[in-house]
Amino acid sequence: MTVLTAPAAGLTDSVVTLRPPSPDAGDAATVDKYVQDQQLDGAWLPDVPLVTGAQLVADWTDGWAARPSRNGPAFVVTVSEQSHFIGVVGLNERDEGVVAISYGIAPRWRGRGLASQAVRLGSRWIASQSGIHRVEARISQDNRAGERVAVNAGFELAETIPPARDTGQATDDLLYVFAQSSS
Repeated sequence: MTVLTAPAAGLTDSVVTLRPPSPDAGDAATVDKYVQDQQLDGAWLPDVPLVTGAQLVADWTDGWAARPSRNGPAFVVTVSEQSHFIGVVGLNERDEGVVAISYGIAPRWRGRGLASQAVRLGSRWIASQSGIHRVEARISQDNRAGERVAVNAGFELAETIPPARDTGQATDDLLYVFAQSSS
């Protein structure tokens, strides 16, 4: 298993900043506020509202510390004009050296290219880590917005994955792979 260590200063470009979640930064309260304001359209925060903000932030923190975690490590996405985070980029090791990335942006912040910027920034960082040879995104075939984000972030379609038996899943998933040279 490859252990990813969160960058101390986070990651930033001219548009977004990715940083590990922190209870000290008010991230738990931000999750709870998104729930309270019913801003969960598209289920962009994992396990919410089944868990509290404090539980979700603790789970992400456990992921960064290589402790058992349901969701694995994640970055929260911030922009300079907003005091709280506006999105999430999750990481999950699928196989040795293969990291799956997931992402979501709060409904109010969509349509601005922020998800693509965040996914590109996070994917470049993941791909540069020792022992990582592939970054991938598995997207439901009916999630056109998720596909656009992946393509705009530098991912290429690798294959179509049919639903596993007994899952109730109705459509195929699309496996996208980050093509470092194209972004």
